[in-house]
Amino acid sequence: MLAMVLGLILSFQAGNGVVSGQLKTVEGGPAVAVRVIAIPAPPEQTRPSFGSQYFYQQPPVSTSLTDNQGRYRLTNLPPGRYYIMSGISYYPSTLDPDRATAITITPDSNMTSMDFQLQQPLGGRVSGRITPKPEGAAQIKGILSGPALEGLLEIPIGADGIFEFGHVPTGAYLLDLVPTFPGLGSFRVDVGTKDVTGLELVRPPTHAVSGKIVVENGPLPRALLAFFTNQSYVDGPINPDGTFSIRLHSSRHRVVLAGMPGGYAVTSVRLGNQDLSQGIPVGNADVSGIIINVSAPRQLPRMRGQVTGLANSQLASTKVEVTGPINGSLEAPLKPDGSFEFAALTPGMYRLRVPQVPAVTPMNVVVTWSDADIQVAVPAR
Repeated sequence: MLAMVLGLILSFQAGNGVVSGQLKTVEGGPAVAVRVIAIPAPPEQTRPSFGSQYFYQQPPVSTSLTDNQGRYRLTNLPPGRYYIMSGISYYPSTLDPDRATAITITPDSNMTSMDFQLQQPLGGRVSGRITPKPEGAAQIKGILSGPALEGLLEIPIGADGIFEFGHVPTGAYLLDLVPTFPGLGSFRVDVGTKDVTGLELVRPPTHAVSGKIVVENGPLPRALLAFFTNQSYVDGPINPDGTFSIRLHSSRHRVVLAGMPGGYAVTSVRLGNQDLSQGIPVGNADVSGIIINVSAPRQLPRMRGQVTGLANSQLASTKVEVTGPINGSLEAPLKPDGSFEFAALTPGMYRLRVPQVPAVTPMNVVVTWSDADIQVAVPAR
């Protein structure tokens, strides 16, 4: 009992509001086990129908499943304007988003009797499970989307992999998971008047695919690395040293390296002597040692410079760092005479600093297509 009370206390945050009411079916009876959500409403002068993507981009702020009397309770709503929806029916009982009433939540408000009625007949419940179940504390969401984007339903997937959307309007839907799993595409669900149960979304086994991106004649710019097939698209991070590791399902995966500045291009994808430009074959084992070669623009500018005023004993352990939006962070060691050089940089704005010498104030440096020459003086003590 104490745990229940503590849970109720923790589930309500001071300053947030509550909305409750009853949802009825088209026939006027209680709508049982139907999902009700609150989503942010657009500004007052904006009509929701102006942007078909609006509802797709607005995840629910609060979600509730109606009880046996059709009652719902939406909690922890921060102050603001919201639409209350069930399927594609809006409060107060309309299918037209422009006729929906946006409710205003003020601090600690408690709005009761927000009753409305479904404008479409109820279909069956939709439920199933994911196998294998999500690992650890992975937060997976199930997305059920109909022909109209505002018919989007979103639920969390339980730690046991089981999901249930409750009753949804009849029609054809696509069931997706977010984040997506490699090799697991959209699942078609046709909802009639009977429950759709026992859906099983089987996650294909995956294998580690690793390698390195090598730039032939310049620094590695920030980029988006992804692997795709006709049925899947999986992206992964690139480490500062150009290495990457990602898990992919068994298939032939093409490589895409997007977002690089003009002049950069992928020239080859290789594994030893194998040319994998037409796709990386992933079978039933891990794949390592992949090299993605990238060419940079010819004759990128250099940045040369000199750090003065530094004791000789500090030169060997000191580095100069430049950070920019294109190349990220790059380091160059000081030579015995205090000079440093970045052999190639993409033109742009950089922040230069000497991390081992806090007395040196970081400075902004603009790199054009001409070589740059920088003087850095260490303040005298």
